[in-house]
This record gives sequence, C-alpha cells and structure tokens, in this order.
Amino acid sequence: MITIQLIGVVVGLGAIHLTYLYYKRANFTKKEVLLWSTIWLTFIFVSIFPNSVRPVVGYLGLQRPMDLIMLIAFIVLFLLSFHNYAVTHRQERRLEEFVRKAALANFKKNQ
Repeated sequence: MITIQLIGVVVGLGAIHLTYLYYKRANFTKKEVLLWSTIWLTFIFVSIFPNSVRPVVGYLGLQRPMDLIMLIAFIVLFLLSFHNYAVTHRQERRLEEFVRKAALANFKKNQ
C-alpha cells in the first residue's frame, strides 16, 4: 500500500509542477492554476489518507475507496471526452465558415 501511496504523491507533485509550468508559460490563468492545484492536492491527500473517503464510499454503497476513485475517473473521462468533442465540433464549423468566406472573397476578386 505504501508503494501505491508514494506513486500517488509523486504523480500529484509532478502534476502540480506541470500546472505551474503551464502558468509560467501563460497557458493557464490564475483561476485555472487554482482549480488544478486544488484537484492535485486533493489527489495527494486521498493518496496519503485513503480512508478519508470511507464515509462517501459507504454512503454510495461501494465496497472500497478504489471503487470510488475509479467511478470518479470514469465520470471525468466521459465529461472530458464530451467537452473535447464539443470544442472540436465548434472549431470545425468556424474553420468551415472561414474557408467558405475566403473562397467566396477570392472568387469575387478574380471575376
């Protein structure tokens, strides 16, 4: 168990470091850094103290804390997949509209 906890702490600290690097490169705003840092600190806390989620596990009728973690992971993955699909779809429509306008402008200019 200690090995898994250590891996969780190392992964969490690495993620916090990456979050900081993204902020320094101006890829993240302060709000995004706060959000992701909170998520990673919670991840580290649960890695160190897995029994801290026992009340939630019992309330949801699950057997182990790992079941809760897996459930949350699947929900987050599905939400991120949907968000990525929506953003990609919106960008495709914008690009299509831009290309259509550019083609029409180029066509009118050449006539």
